[in-house]
Amino acid sequence: MSGPRVTVIGAGAAGLATAAELAKRGAAVTIVEAGTIAAGSSGLSAGVFNRQTPHRIEQELRCHTVEVLTALERAGALPLERTGYVRVATSTGDLERLRDAAERGRELGVDDGRVVGPDELARLVPGMRVDDMVGGLYCPSDGHLDGPLLCTAYLQRAQAAGATLRTHARVDGLAITDSGATVAIGNERISCDVVVNAAGAWADRIAALAGAHVPLVNQRHEIAVVHLPRPMAPPIPMVNLYVPGSGRKALYFRPEGDQRLLAGSHAHEILPGYGVDDPDHYDRQVSFEFLEDIAEQLLDRLPTWDDLRLEPGWTGLYPTSPDALHQVGPHPGLERLVTVGGLDGTGLTVSAGVGRMAAEWILDGEVSTFTFGEALLPGRPSLTAGAAHA
Repeated sequence: MSGPRVTVIGAGAAGLATAAELAKRGAAVTIVEAGTIAAGSSGLSAGVFNRQTPHRIEQELRCHTVEVLTALERAGALPLERTGYVRVATSTGDLERLRDAAERGRELGVDDGRVVGPDELARLVPGMRVDDMVGGLYCPSDGHLDGPLLCTAYLQRAQAAGATLRTHARVDGLAITDSGATVAIGNERISCDVVVNAAGAWADRIAALAGAHVPLVNQRHEIAVVHLPRPMAPPIPMVNLYVPGSGRKALYFRPEGDQRLLAGSHAHEILPGYGVDDPDHYDRQVSFEFLEDIAEQLLDRLPTWDDLRLEPGWTGLYPTSPDALHQVGPHPGLERLVTVGGLDGTGLTVSAGVGRMAAEWILDGEVSTFTFGEALLPGRPSLTAGAAHA
């Protein structure tokens, strides 16, 4: 290896995508993980991948990632369930934002994304109440995947290019100097040129070992499993009623096989009451109150879908930045410490994009694949101002 020695902390999708990019370009990469791969948010996700968002930065990262996912699919390394995805608009203003996203998506290569009206929404999801919907942005080639399988696919790419993985290796010391870095795991020391902090909900803890700060709120999200009395015919796409910037969670549901749904409430913003102080110790039980709320929302949205049966799924964390944007790049004053975090529930669907950005910061000193590298840098003013997600 002729490139720099890089230690990547965290073996979730973002960390492993970063490792694969770095190793492919000649860096000597060591991945260290406190548990096993996909043990954090990447393995506790609803597993959605999509390009249906009005937020430009998010959309570009997602489009890049889906290109990588498609390449993995073609290589037989990752199955993708392309059941479709629709983001719903309930106001004309939101629908115009989705029209803009559809146009931008076409420029980014999403040739099957289109704006649809209430009648087509009703056709896509038979029995869904659409009287309050003005339309939606639908892409039939989006869908869902298995988070651990995605992490495995990224790991295989990284290892094929020479990266090594250390699991059950909890980092308890981190020293960054002008000339290099040292990662401590118990009595062991790993010397390297750059450290990537891709520790997800634990990112601020890792940063604190080096005297840095990654401002995050780890928000607890729950998932319900919905059993249907009969197979869906025809299959339905995922439906997401969340509007970025609304300041509230909203219902989503997606197919899981032909006789089950996964359902929950989604938001990219920091909302009161969902923060978790300690990512090692939080309530992992799905609450009765959550199941009751999701049941009411599903019955309201799907009034003819009778005999639905809900059971607890699981809980996970959304590591969310105060300004609801991701944090990717070197820390000010600690250029050898590069963060890939604050992915707020979209880590799988932006993983290859943020991994490419981090690798370019490390190897090139700038981001060339995207035009917004500076906007996601750690230490930006909006991280302390807490601006709302547009």
